[in-house]
Amino acid sequence: MEDIRGKIKSELAAGDLRGYVEDHARSPHPYLETIRKNCLAHKWNFMLTTPDQAAFLYSHASLIRAKKILEIGTYYGHSTLALAAALPADGKIISLEHNPKFAAIAQSHMDVAGVAHKVEIRVGEAPLLMPILEQEQGQGSFDLIFVDADKRHFKDYWESGLRLLRAGGVLIFDNALARGEILSDTPGTADHIAAVREFNDSVRSDSRVYSYIATLADGMLVAMKIGS
Repeated sequence: MEDIRGKIKSELAAGDLRGYVEDHARSPHPYLETIRKNCLAHKWNFMLTTPDQAAFLYSHASLIRAKKILEIGTYYGHSTLALAAALPADGKIISLEHNPKFAAIAQSHMDVAGVAHKVEIRVGEAPLLMPILEQEQGQGSFDLIFVDADKRHFKDYWESGLRLLRAGGVLIFDNALARGEILSDTPGTADHIAAVREFNDSVRSDSRVYSYIATLADGMLVAMKIGS
């Protein structure tokens, strides 16, 4: 039998099947395509969420009728816009971005897309900003939290996120399959792969949530907070 370990990302990342999946994801906002085009020339364009991920985020935010969202990792604002599109007129998304250049690019995209009134982008390191958010916003104040940032801090984001999330709220972490290398057992496995694997295992055994990994793009770990 062919060894399929590590192929989830590679098999869906290119070719006709990838195109088919993306073509059948209805866009939450028409300006998302422009953001994707603007990002193509950047050397880190692989960091951008895909069209089906944008639809996934939009649908989850819509299903739970989210009014307040926290995002960790803004980049070009692709996922930010998808989430903002799901918010009501008085809804709000706070997005944390450590790189001022990316924050400025994302802000310009929000302005053009017409959702700037719903979006607040804060520049700084998320591990330092989240305790401030907890004091400022209060525990249980967010309906949905999306994390697409440094994998080595996943555990920190998890604990802070659970405190900030309301009961019945949803935590979503991108790159749960570590770019298809989550099953890699070769010597010298990269730190970020080991960190993601350890994180996934810890979430699976966490009785505070109901969780699963959605196998789209690079895997999205979804956890619903149970109780208070």
